[in-house]
Amino acid sequence: MKDKRDSKGLTRANFLKAMGAGLVLSGISSIGINVFAVSKADKQGIKDFPTRENPLIIDEKNKKVLIYTEVHEMNVHQSNVHWGVVFKDGRFQDRAILRAYANQLDFHNALIKIGAKPGNNLNKDTIGKYVEGDTLEVTATWPGLGKELSLNEIFIDKKGKGFHIKFGGNRKASEEQKTGCITCLESCWISISSNANYPQTGSIKRFLNPNSRFKGNANVLPLDGKPVILIYRVSSGK
Repeated sequence: MKDKRDSKGLTRANFLKAMGAGLVLSGISSIGINVFAVSKADKQGIKDFPTRENPLIIDEKNKKVLIYTEVHEMNVHQSNVHWGVVFKDGRFQDRAILRAYANQLDFHNALIKIGAKPGNNLNKDTIGKYVEGDTLEVTATWPGLGKELSLNEIFIDKKGKGFHIKFGGNRKASEEQKTGCITCLESCWISISSNANYPQTGSIKRFLNPNSRFKGNANVLPLDGKPVILIYRVSSGK
């Protein structure tokens, strides 16, 4: 006896099986974008972000150093004259826009490991000089952002010259002074990296007549205490 068939020649049993399979496939397609997004995010390295517990990652293959920092909201709503990124246990951590969980000396060593060359041209008496060393391309991201931002997007420079970060070096001075400075926003003889768009200045002049004033961009940065991942690469343009 022949099976009863639908108009397309499928048996009733096979028709029901096909319908069931279609519903399953439909369900998969409805969540497919989300599944892809997660896997794509993983591919972009979100799972490899540094954390509080593991605050520094050296990517030798791609020649970049990533550090975990957190927003210090006080210096998002008020400006300072010099400090961008400072180790949380350094003497000047309270003045930072971003507090890093990586020690500044470990950061110095990490830059050396990816092939960056320090300038080491400044000392406490080189007032008016500019930091030298390899140029560092510095970008920022955080979980959920899905892109990298430049320092010009996350920091505000009142004078408007912007940021040209160089690997100053200064390991000995940093170790002795214990300020914790990782990235200062004018040329600095203590900070591991600093901004070559502004010269070194003395501490008294800095407060009376600073090169500029800086703060975090409240319209861009996440809230107080939220993570910001900084990525340092040696610029191909040097």
